[in-house]
This record gives sequence, structure tokens and C-alpha cells, in this order.
Amino acid sequence: MNIPTQLETERLILRPFVHSDWPALHAHYSDPECTRFTFGRSLSEGESWRAMASMAGHWALRGYGPYALEHKLSGAVLGAAGLWYPNDWPEPEIKWALSRAYWGQGFASEAVRAVQAMALREAPDMPLISFIKAENSASINLALAVGASLEQRREFRASAWHVYRHPGYAPQRTVIKALDPDSAAAQALLDASNRLMAELYPALDSNHLESAAGLKPSNVLFLGAWVGTELAGCGAVKRMAAVEGGQAYGEIKRVFVRPELRGLGLSKLLMQHLERDLVERGIGLARLQTGIRQPEALALYAALGYQRCGPYGAHEADETGVFMEKILI
Repeated sequence: MNIPTQLETERLILRPFVHSDWPALHAHYSDPECTRFTFGRSLSEGESWRAMASMAGHWALRGYGPYALEHKLSGAVLGAAGLWYPNDWPEPEIKWALSRAYWGQGFASEAVRAVQAMALREAPDMPLISFIKAENSASINLALAVGASLEQRREFRASAWHVYRHPGYAPQRTVIKALDPDSAAAQALLDASNRLMAELYPALDSNHLESAAGLKPSNVLFLGAWVGTELAGCGAVKRMAAVEGGQAYGEIKRVFVRPELRGLGLSKLLMQHLERDLVERGIGLARLQTGIRQPEALALYAALGYQRCGPYGAHEADETGVFMEKILI
């Protein structure tokens, strides 16, 4: 990438921050109406300075970042706009922040369009979004005005947020591939699944989760679902040999998608990949155990053609477990 440090529009100069910009930016950060959907409160002078410093430092750490918005005629600093990617954001975004005195005059959309054009020219592979709190109707209207479209809704910091995709950028690619159960990302995902199951089924013997070690043998396929570079979910199938005249089957295990990334069809996609592996190996039956307190999972499995059955293998019936199976071939 070769992101320029300065852009110009009809009325604005988008340039690097300098120390003397912070009082003008404080007009934005000290206004509780301006920060209602970001910080949730007005900032002190010191906090405003640090907010500006974080935007300036973003350039040093990532090679791109927000610009100060300087009015060409008056020289006033109106706010900030540009590329922004904090480490907990889902993807790089175009951000904007304008002092209230300059709202409603088209300055923010003018700056955003300049950033859009620059980014498409200099960083066409950067999948730019704007990540906006669901209640922030003014920013949502601006995103729509510059051509961005709503792509997904997700939970973030205990609130509802929207992902708006800027024009010219494709959604992040979803990839299903083998996942190492010992990797840090897999461990974090399995830990999150364990916590959820412990909350739903406090009685330990109502919870039949395969351990990370149990996902390593050669008869187990453990898959991860990535959205872009983010590991969003996982699922496994254990191939079980025929016993006492019965047929071989695959047992679906550890299907889990992070709550904030649900609604993208990842669980269904994981299930389809696991079933396909069984079919390719000539195994015509898939089985699984879920629970009565997981209505979304029960609905998914039913939609995929699974029907309720009795306990199988070493499993025993209990008051919370639900057993299901599907004939694949």
C-alpha cells in the first residue's frame, strides 16, 4: 500500500495531525452528543489529546490512518476522517468524527468520498467497512449516502452494531479448512463453547464435549470457519466403526460459532463440509447429540434433515440430551 498522507477536496484539506489540532478536536470529544455512540460520554482535555495521539500513532503502526480535516478557507479543523483499524475491530473501516458546529453541511460525506476514492486506488484489496452502533442513525444515514450497504448485524461490547460495506469492496471470504486443536485460536473457541455449555447444562454429565486431545486422532476431522482472517467457528466429525452388525457412522461434535458472528450461515456450512467428508469416505450415516436448551441448534439440524433417535454408542439417555441422525447415502 502507498497511502498518501494528504488529500484535497473542494473545501477540505485532509492532512496529518499536528499538536495544535487538539483544542479543535476537543470541541468534538468534549461534546456528549458527539460522543454518545462512541465513548458514551464527554472526554476531558487530556483524554481528547490522547484520542488525537492514537489517530496519529495509527499511521506509525499500520501505515495508514485518519486525517485531520482542515477547512481550506478558514483554516479551522473540523474533525477527523480516514482509515481506522483498532485491533478488536472486525475489519478496517472508514471513520469520521465532526464537531457539532459543522454538522449538516456535507463536510463528512465530502471527506469520506475522498477517502473511498483514494483507498480503491491505493489499497483495492483492503475490505473497507464502517462499523456503526445500531442506534447511531446519523452515521448510518451518512454511510448509506456515500454508497455503503448494510452487510451484517453483530454484537460488540454488549451492544448491537452494524457492518456497512463500502462500494467497490467484496465481503470478506469465508474459508472452511482443517483446524489444529492445539492452536491458540482453536483453544479460545473451544473454551468459549465450554463456557456456554456449562451455563446451559450445569450438571457435568449432561455435557458430552470432546476435549482438544480427543480432536487429534486420525479418525477425527476438525474444521475451522474463517471470515477473512478471523476464526469464527469450528466443528468436528469422528468416524466410528461398525459394531455388532451395525453400520459405521460419523459423530458430529463441537459445532460452535462465536455469538457475534452468527447469522452468516457458518454452522450450516461447517455441517455440510463434515457430511461431505463422510460421504467421500463411503460412510452413510451421521449422528449427533445436542440438548433441549439449544433451540437454534435443534432447528438447524432439523432443517438439514436430521431426525431424533435413541442413544447410540456409549451414550446414555438423560433429561437434557437430544440424539439425532441423518442418512447421507
